[in-house]
Amino acid sequence: MPADVKDLLYSAINEIGKEKIRMDIASNMDVCEKYCVEILGKCQSRLGPETNDETLATLCEALLHFMLTASLLPSERKINVHGVDLDIVIPSTRMLDKSPDKSLVIQVVRGSDPTAKVKQAESVQQRHENIWLISAKQLLHTRYRNYHLGSGGLPYSQIISDISVFLSEKGARGLKLLHGQ
Repeated sequence: MPADVKDLLYSAINEIGKEKIRMDIASNMDVCEKYCVEILGKCQSRLGPETNDETLATLCEALLHFMLTASLLPSERKINVHGVDLDIVIPSTRMLDKSPDKSLVIQVVRGSDPTAKVKQAESVQQRHENIWLISAKQLLHTRYRNYHLGSGGLPYSQIISDISVFLSEKGARGLKLLHGQ
């Protein structure tokens, strides 16, 4: 990740306060959406309107990593599963192998063509509804759940809440204790 994006992200997070964010999320998971909007807003205004999609996707991925940690949601990040590079697996690669219906594969699309990322995800997760994509702009003509920064569709700021709901519905939320997160 470019240092300037990481620096901008953590500067915005530190303005609010890491511990404040963690404590607020611990008492109410729904505040994740508010914090995502606020943090992204600060970063986007500092990056400027000409920021390319790759930089914005990198920002989204880095913020997702922070929010997953802050919310204590179980995940594995930047991992290789059966020779395939994946951005994020929820709750774990072990669960993905054992029970794909209880696992998410989240891929970050840098640019407008999700083909390579989708093929990687499909090779390890056959349940298409459990493949989620993150992108700067809404991806057209995709059957996958797509969280993005644009208007319409699924707003990026909603992803942590949706992951939490997914884990609760699948009975996997308690795994965070097993993984020490």
